[in-house]
This record gives sequence, structure tokens and C-alpha cells, in this order.
Amino acid sequence: MALVLYTNAGNTNASKALITAEYSGVKIELAKDFQLEVSNYTPEFLKMSPIGMVPVLETPDGAIFDSNTIARYVAKLKADNPLYGSSLIEYAHIEQWMDFSATEIEAGLGRWIYTARFGFNSTYFNARDKGIKDC
Repeated sequence: MALVLYTNAGNTNASKALITAEYSGVKIELAKDFQLEVSNYTPEFLKMSPIGMVPVLETPDGAIFDSNTIARYVAKLKADNPLYGSSLIEYAHIEQWMDFSATEIEAGLGRWIYTARFGFNSTYFNARDKGIKDC
């Protein structure tokens, strides 16, 4: 079974996995006919990602969601991958900056972009979260 990435076109989080795969020489196929807000709420998809989050990587051993987790998995598929550094401290620094980016930069930036650029506010996020729970 090939690695299959479920995502919508232009998803910047999916780019993390795709760029990592390119640098690592790992082949990832994109899921055919995937439609955001449709495909990711099907019962089959929710078995892979309980809240319908994308991207999701389907592997021979099971599905993985979360873009940083997927990128880490893909990088580790190649033995001695330089993307993971050549020492334990380099590995720790890579992990540190991936986590910092996700928790400190992306989270705040995402809320700002959705609010300022697209006009979404906390009411939108609360409604979205309620809708996900109701599925």
C-alpha cells in the first residue's frame, strides 16, 4: 500500500508533509476526489481523523493526522535522514522549532488570518466546534 495524503488543494499544513517527502525521497500520493468539508466528515474519514482534521496520511500500518506528526513520520521513513540532524541535540533543536512554530506562530497567525482576512470571528469557531461534536 502506498502512502496516501488526504487534503484539500493548497493546504499549507499538507505542504509540510509533501516538502519533507520530496527532500526525503519518499513517494506520497494525493487522495483522489477529496473535497474539504465533505470528504473529511464521512464515517470512513472520521475513523482516521476523529474531528475531521486534514491533512491525514494513510500508511500501511494505519492513519496519522496532524501535519507536524505526518512530517516527522515521513522524515523517519528514510534511515539517517539529515532532516533530523546528526546528533541528539540537533534532533532536539529541530523538534523544538517545529513545536514552537505550531504552538506559538501558526496558532496565533491562523486566528488572526481567519478573523482579519476572511471575517470569521469567535462565533464562527464556536459554531464549527459544535458542529464537529454533533457529527
